[in-house]
Amino acid sequence: MSSTSFMVKAAIAALFLWVQGAALFDAAAHGDQPHDHYGISCDLKAVAHDVAPLPLSPDLPEPPRFFGTTEQPVSDYRAWSRPPGRAPPPRSPPVFLQ
Repeated sequence: MSSTSFMVKAAIAALFLWVQGAALFDAAAHGDQPHDHYGISCDLKAVAHDVAPLPLSPDLPEPPRFFGTTEQPVSDYRAWSRPPGRAPPPRSPPVFLQ
């Protein structure tokens, strides 16, 4: 399945390169002179002189700064190292092993 997808990708890349090469060949052969192909006018230009400038972005206002009050974190720390009281008695082996 991966070889099939590789072949499809290679075919798409080859088609793209062929179309780009054909456009460059047509531009090199005719330049900016008006011409037609099989009765259809070709509008391909080698160099475009009419370039639309990008619009300037508006100045954005600065976001408001939040000055909040902070609180000291509360920790739930118990000062003993062992829990108070005794541990439960140890478990005996299962009944089926006795």
